Amino acid sequence: MPSKSQISIIDDDEQFRAALADLMRAMGFTIEAFSSAVDFLASPNVRHTSCLIVDVHMPGMTGTELHSNLAGSGYNIPTILITAYPDDRTRAWALGHGVVGYLTKPIDEEVLLGCVESALQRAKSDEDPS
Repeated sequence: MPSKSQISIIDDDEQFRAALADLMRAMGFTIEAFSSAVDFLASPNVRHTSCLIVDVHMPGMTGTELHSNLAGSGYNIPTILITAYPDDRTRAWALGHGVVGYLTKPIDEEVLLGCVESALQRAKSDEDPS
């Protein structure tokens, strides 16, 4: 379900970030990609992001810290966390704090697409609370 909604991807692994951005663009989505949470927060994209796909383990600010920071600042951006190092504690925290998905690398494209569609639906519901 391609959309004009913006998806922001944050991952410190340049190859993974580029491959994921290319995949999402090929599916018809509008993508902005960042190498760090700090770069994302410093950009104007925070206000325009409808779905956030972010790596859990990054230098500086982790994906879970970013999610908490955004929520604490009043940004309710539907978030999908991705990780090469899954653990039950982080998964439980993420799902308990409103994260749409907690996915393990390598990412299953169909599962990712389902999470993105859920995130965009949630973003739309937040915009039009009818």
